[in-house]
Amino acid sequence: MRRRNAMLEALELLREVYPAFTVGQLIALLHIADEQAPLPLPDLSRRADMSRHAAWKAVAALDASRAGQGLVQVRRWTMAPIMAGELTPKGERLCAALDAIIAEAVTIGP
Repeated sequence: MRRRNAMLEALELLREVYPAFTVGQLIALLHIADEQAPLPLPDLSRRADMSRHAAWKAVAALDASRAGQGLVQVRRWTMAPIMAGELTPKGERLCAALDAIIAEAVTIGP
C-alpha cells in the first residue's frame, strides 16, 4: 500500500507544481532524466514508444526556451539537424524530489 501512496504523492507533486502536466510529458521527462548526456529526440521517440510528433510535443511543453515549463533544454545535437533534450537545473530538482518520494516507498512482496 505504501508503494501506491508514494506514486500518488509523486503525481500530486507534479499536479501541484504543474497543473497541466501530462503523462506524455512525464514519460519524456523521465527518459531525459535517465541519461547522462543530452537525449536525441529520435531516441526519445523510440524509447518512449511515441510518435516523433508526440515526443516533440511533450518536449516542447517542457522546454525552457519555448515558454514551456522550464524543465528541459532543447538544443541541436552533435548531428545536425537532430535536436536533443537535457534537464535544466529546475528539471533536475524536480526529478530529485520525485526520486526521493519513490525511494521512501516500501516494496511489495517478499
